[in-house]
Amino acid sequence: MTLIEVMLALSIAAGIATFIYVSARDVTKTKARIEGDAERVREAQAALDMFGRDLRSAWLSGHKKPLQPVVDSVFVGEDDDPIDRVTVTTFTHVHRQYDANDSDQADVSWFGVDDPDDGRVMHLARRESASPDETPLEGGETRILVHDVVLFDLQYYDVERDEWEDEWDTTQATAQPQRLPLQVRVLLTLVDRFGGEINLATQFPLEMQQPILLPGGFQ
Repeated sequence: MTLIEVMLALSIAAGIATFIYVSARDVTKTKARIEGDAERVREAQAALDMFGRDLRSAWLSGHKKPLQPVVDSVFVGEDDDPIDRVTVTTFTHVHRQYDANDSDQADVSWFGVDDPDDGRVMHLARRESASPDETPLEGGETRILVHDVVLFDLQYYDVERDEWEDEWDTTQATAQPQRLPLQVRVLLTLVDRFGGEINLATQFPLEMQQPILLPGGFQ
């Protein structure tokens, strides 16, 4: 074998090795991206499951306020861009401490928060207050559940008007006082690793349509 043939063989071998390396690297990167997107979808689906539990357990108190105030219950959905905000009173609080001074009642809000490092990025957060009081839109602990959210759009089905509403407010006499929507429609949009969008859409029923009377409350 001549020197030229040896050099040619080495060049071909080097080319093949480079091709294999580049292909393996690209496959590894693609696999990591796909797994990352799958993990983000699982994160979003878990959040939607939790959101569904909050909605299905939403309730309103049928007690009236006499001379002294009592605990308020609310369902307030605010149309915002790009992430809507909704606050509900629910029975979804989980006891995490033995003999804690709480119950299964909670005020829960879902809303968007800015990323502290990049103001162009938003996340979906959940706030829970395990001590419902007269300020249901405030207090409690906040936790980010879904990262890099493009859109969180909510619509509420008004059975009396037979139409979908962009907002809902049980605290206003001119809105939907003392009644809950029959269904809530959800569209959650994420950004994937390739700059595209992932859309998750679903719909949740609200099971307790009528205000309820809790023992020991005012009537």
